[in-house]
Amino acid sequence: MQQRAEQKRKRTLSETRGYKCFRADEVDGSDDEVESDDEDESDDEDASDEMSDTDGLNMEDEEEEEDEEYDEDERWSAWLKSFNAERKDSNGTNIGHCHAKLIDREPIQHNFYTEMEEPSEDTCALAFDLFDRWGCLKEQFCEHPFKKGTGAWGRELDTGRLLLIETVRVDKSHRRQGHGRALVDKVWEKASSACPGLQYAVAWPTLLSYSDHVHKMNDLPPDESKLISQTLSLAAQDFFRAMGFRRVGSSRWFARTDDPAHPSRSLAPSDDQKQSLSLKLAPFQKDQKYPYDAGMVRKSEPIFCDLEPVIQIPPRTPFLSTDDKSTLAILKARLAACPPLDPAWKATDDHGNTIIHVVAMDCKVESLAWLLDQPFADDLNCIRNLEGETPLEALEASLDEHRVKMTWRMLTIPISDKYDGVRREELLCLLKLKGIDPRDVPKVDQVTFGCTCGACIGGFLSPRLAYALECQGDIHHHLMDFEINLNLGSEWCSSWSAQLEHVRPDVRLNMTTNKSYRQGFTNLFGYVAECLRAKRLPTAPNVLNLVSEWPPNVKNYIRRGGTVAAVVLACFDNAIIQDEYLGDGDHELVHAESIEKLPRCRNDREFAFARRQYRRIEGLQGDPTYERATSAEEMTGASFMRSLRYSGVEALLQALDE
Repeated sequence: MQQRAEQKRKRTLSETRGYKCFRADEVDGSDDEVESDDEDESDDEDASDEMSDTDGLNMEDEEEEEDEEYDEDERWSAWLKSFNAERKDSNGTNIGHCHAKLIDREPIQHNFYTEMEEPSEDTCALAFDLFDRWGCLKEQFCEHPFKKGTGAWGRELDTGRLLLIETVRVDKSHRRQGHGRALVDKVWEKASSACPGLQYAVAWPTLLSYSDHVHKMNDLPPDESKLISQTLSLAAQDFFRAMGFRRVGSSRWFARTDDPAHPSRSLAPSDDQKQSLSLKLAPFQKDQKYPYDAGMVRKSEPIFCDLEPVIQIPPRTPFLSTDDKSTLAILKARLAACPPLDPAWKATDDHGNTIIHVVAMDCKVESLAWLLDQPFADDLNCIRNLEGETPLEALEASLDEHRVKMTWRMLTIPISDKYDGVRREELLCLLKLKGIDPRDVPKVDQVTFGCTCGACIGGFLSPRLAYALECQGDIHHHLMDFEINLNLGSEWCSSWSAQLEHVRPDVRLNMTTNKSYRQGFTNLFGYVAECLRAKRLPTAPNVLNLVSEWPPNVKNYIRRGGTVAAVVLACFDNAIIQDEYLGDGDHELVHAESIEKLPRCRNDREFAFARRQYRRIEGLQGDPTYERATSAEEMTGASFMRSLRYSGVEALLQALDE
């Protein structure tokens, strides 16, 4: 991990001193200049400028001293290629260049965040900003009433290759002559030639002509420096809009396609989303102050093992330095005497956050409760910040970001599989904002584990994920049952060894000679599917409550040391193998119509997360028997029976005897 962080640091330093310092630096420098590109294109041709092409994968001679990034491209050659274009004047002097990366998401969908984090800061930002962990456009940019922006972009960005424009740079003396446009077009042409069918280019416009102003900005007051920075950023956005790029939702990213029928092609530059949502929020006057004191940020670093990245996920960084009780005292002192229409209640910061936004995102439970007890709380709770988020949506967005990733030094680390739900204070704030009774256990579980469909079993097993497990239970019950009478015990166990992976080795050995054990194990797949159809978690008590059979094959299997968990975990394994993004996609191919009828949820395809929570409920955390096959000595029969008594399964077995 330390070595990976050091490699990332070297890449970033080399980018800073090289041409990748600013993503759209020193191109066609203002709104007027961008609009004149089309007219200047003819002058550009008369000057007999020539375009020089170099492939980013073959730049050793010209860029040998630059950095190690291009030498490392071989590590990602299966899904990433670099392309460059240069612009030269009539004397052969370089006057500009453009650098881009062609990204093929399909080979890395199963590990999208991790793969995209490594090549560059831009690929990392693109992945975590726009896409979910499978490389599909985030739901908020498609469905959220404000974050979807103009709605020009949607699910079409879920598939296909992307051309990431990282750098466009033109020397100052040659700007306003169409060189920037020509460079981008040339890179697009080269990438399209190498990848027929390329449909989309993406870019993150930052600052134009930054180097011309950076020294002045350092000497200016913060407010003036910020104004100049915003002006340069808007100029960069206009530059890309002039080339057909349009903002994706309300994000900082722009996309372009050559498909004439795409909605973005009919969207005029003036109609595009200009910046983070410009909503009518209560103005924050200079003489107003937030009714709290902002303080120092507390930092907490994760702990890493040298050999294996065992992550201790730190709490989210707080907004306020004061604790909940102190914050509440400040609120009461400054706001208690204010009438409902006093502007102090709706004062906002630079991001449009009101006090209720900040208190909610900081999970100050008592302070939030006091604000929500105000008679006009409904009005406060509906105010949206500049990201288009209500206080509830702002908290949910903050929690989801913390669920997905953490940063350590210069690394962005995906942590979705380690997620264990929200913390106590976060849960209490969510319940208050949603108006949910803490005694409503199913609803509390769903809030705890980030369910967005309102139908997750146990709060974490979404309808689509549960259906995938159900299908695996039915399929394997029928297939394994069919072969029991056709093959000898040893042959049957060998044929279904993958499904037996989570069965204790001594039980597997006995299954080779005892048909009843094999039949009991097989029958449990059907009972697990039946349990899921009943919308119940397939825990041992829930599954065994469904058992009604003679001869008592399931009872014999359980008595010998078999478990329901071994069957459920085998269903998880096979569901992953047949998943569209993680496996061969057979499940979606066969059951597409049934899947489409089920609601979408944030927890869809979160197999590792759901499996982790199932193991926690069954008391299997830290038990290697249920991670992989182990020696019989790791779990003796006595310890197994103790676990049965602890979970109440022994009582169910006695009921089966009766």
